[in-house]
Amino acid sequence: MSEYLSKEEIKQWRSSLEKITLEEFAARLGKKLEEDKPTNDIVDIVLKGQPVISNETDWLQSRGERLSTIADRAYEKEREIAPSPFSAQNIKHETSVKKAAAKKQTAPKTVKTESSSDNLREEVRIVFKKALTDREQKVFDYFAQNSNEIVYAKDLAALLDLPRDYVYKYIKNLRAKIEGDNLKNADKGGFILTV
Repeated sequence: MSEYLSKEEIKQWRSSLEKITLEEFAARLGKKLEEDKPTNDIVDIVLKGQPVISNETDWLQSRGERLSTIADRAYEKEREIAPSPFSAQNIKHETSVKKAAAKKQTAPKTVKTESSSDNLREEVRIVFKKALTDREQKVFDYFAQNSNEIVYAKDLAALLDLPRDYVYKYIKNLRAKIEGDNLKNADKGGFILTV
């Protein structure tokens, strides 16, 4: 008979309803616990049995600071890549263009801006609930170029180089992502984007 507790005896201690320590249980059986056992646990090897003291407030504070700096950098990068049409810079630019147009009586009703995408944003005021995929963007651009006109699925199929049946998925997705009811079915077939 061994002088140390066996695995079965330890299981018996765990399943017992008595609230005693393992040392007390071993003393009742006249056995002792095996103390020094070689370990392969990396934590025990590195820390050599020393307790790990974690200062939770320092960790949470530094983590919060790191997250906020990462979020700030991401926000700045996003503003560089895709400025919003409603940003302060674009609003200032719009007001200066409108003032210049008001001063000149002979100026045409629409003032051209330096890029066609900004011009399209000024002409078409549509708010999206979600970002568009590349193909959805192509379909929307085609609708925007032909706004208030009937656009047929065969035209969109030729644009995307897809069968006509696949185009309806993109139209459905655009309807779901466009705020409001701007993309409608035409009376005689096709679709109309109203601006």
